Amino acid sequence: MKSNAKTRTRKLVVCGLLLALSVVLKIVFEVYIPIGGLPTLRINLTALPIFLSGILAGPVFGFAVGALSDILCFLIKPSGPYFPGFTIVSALTGLLPGLIFAFKDKIKIRFQWFNLIIAVVFVIVIFASGVFGVGASGVTYEGKPVATLFVVLMIVLLVGFAAFPFLYQRFSKNKDAKDDLVFFTVTVTQIICSIILNTWFLTIMYGQAASVLLPARIITNIFLIPFYSLILSGVLHLLSKKFSTF
Repeated sequence: MKSNAKTRTRKLVVCGLLLALSVVLKIVFEVYIPIGGLPTLRINLTALPIFLSGILAGPVFGFAVGALSDILCFLIKPSGPYFPGFTIVSALTGLLPGLIFAFKDKIKIRFQWFNLIIAVVFVIVIFASGVFGVGASGVTYEGKPVATLFVVLMIVLLVGFAAFPFLYQRFSKNKDAKDDLVFFTVTVTQIICSIILNTWFLTIMYGQAASVLLPARIITNIFLIPFYSLILSGVLHLLSKKFSTF
């Protein structure tokens, strides 16, 4: 009993620190990219501590940290009207990683092929939406040519997104590390929370068509998913000795 109480206390302390860090990151670093005049894309580091809370302390603590983070962030730095759907999304950002790591031994997925398939789906959705297209002048966005540098950058990011699990499996010296699982976790969580649910909630709030919002959110996550994954993997490696005691 004492051991369980000590473990719960430890998790509460760690999650309290991660909650505070999430709020601070919201205040200190956040960038909005307007699409059609609306603040539809948000790039910040707030989600990283929420991911960690679920991975380190489990789905229940992750859910609580995510929900409280969104509520506190709204109270301290509101960026529009309060919408409970975003609180649910933030809570899921902690819950889903917690669930995946809790059942990691039962997950029988080839992580390499998963990300390759998702990359192909991303490309299909982007061009099927009709917002992006390919014409005589190259890639276009709403009929206007897109800068070549931007196209090259997106191709590099997309290839890196799809190839990372293969490269990790091929060159990693530590085959027992959880880097590929972290990448899978971030990918699944961002698809559900950022790409699907946040897009849906934004269409409800602002009346913007999902076909307009979805491609831009996918492009943002092609960058964010590897970015979040690399940071989380680095942090977990640094915490590896303590991580195993949770």
